[in-house]
Amino acid sequence: MRVLVTGATGFVGSHVARRLVRRGHEVHALVLEGEAEERLAAERLGAEGAAIARVRGDLLAPASFAAALERERFEACVHLGWYANPKDYLSARVNVDLLAASAALGAKLVDSGCRRVVMTGTCFEYDVAYGLLSESTPLGPRHLYSSCKRSLFEIMTHLTGGSATSFAWARLFFLYGPHESRGRLVPAVLDALLGGETARVTTGEQIRDFLHVADAAAGIVHVLEHDALSGPVNVASGRPVRVRDVVETAARLLGAEDRVAWGAVLARPNDPPFVCADAAKLMTTGFRPEHDLASGLADTIAWNKARTGAAERGVEE
Repeated sequence: MRVLVTGATGFVGSHVARRLVRRGHEVHALVLEGEAEERLAAERLGAEGAAIARVRGDLLAPASFAAALERERFEACVHLGWYANPKDYLSARVNVDLLAASAALGAKLVDSGCRRVVMTGTCFEYDVAYGLLSESTPLGPRHLYSSCKRSLFEIMTHLTGGSATSFAWARLFFLYGPHESRGRLVPAVLDALLGGETARVTTGEQIRDFLHVADAAAGIVHVLEHDALSGPVNVASGRPVRVRDVVETAARLLGAEDRVAWGAVLARPNDPPFVCADAAKLMTTGFRPEHDLASGLADTIAWNKARTGAAERGVEE
């Protein structure tokens, strides 16, 4: 299919774009003029880079790429473009602007006859007090970010209802892997341990659903390619894992078990103790992640070491 990908230079989007190319799709990436594209030009992309066409435009300025939408008549769209700075993405006012821009994009795609649209949401749309979270779990977003995501899901459900456009909403849980933003759990721990320092963490008793970003990208592409998957779909491992186990596994792989300061960081107020997916809807269509926790962290460590080595050699990764 001829697929428009927004957010293609981001943590998840870059993996999705490369996965789509490997699957034989014609990929057009919406890229802001002057935007850094290191993730699209990353290792393992190789000659595939030439197969990713650039659509220059700003998601927040729909007129900037309206001509491309009209000209290309995309058969499918994977919408991943959103604000993701770990410092303030939950409360940033730009979430409201992105909600409006994303709804406008969705309406344009429906009007142009786009056959398949996949957009991404978050596990925090759910009321996480319910324990294991399935697609039928009641919603109860607690942040501006998750509230805007929920609103976009509802708008797109109405826009696509009765139209020729089939719609799926991929709810992502806790992702990690190459190109993750610095400051999040796994990069923060690896940066400290690889730098010979002590990783300062919470007690790590929180339970989460962790998924390697390459598996998340494969899950999103799987959803795109399976029209039977409509509405909300949890893209997750379905395996509950303690944060402590993630840190301990990373430290063990690096031989740095003695350089973890447990409890040196306080957990965020009201941090839910358990957030994990029921991923049956995705798994029953044949999807399986390729990485378990150990292999996923090993891959992430190898990428971080390669990135550090490239930086020391003066090579841009």
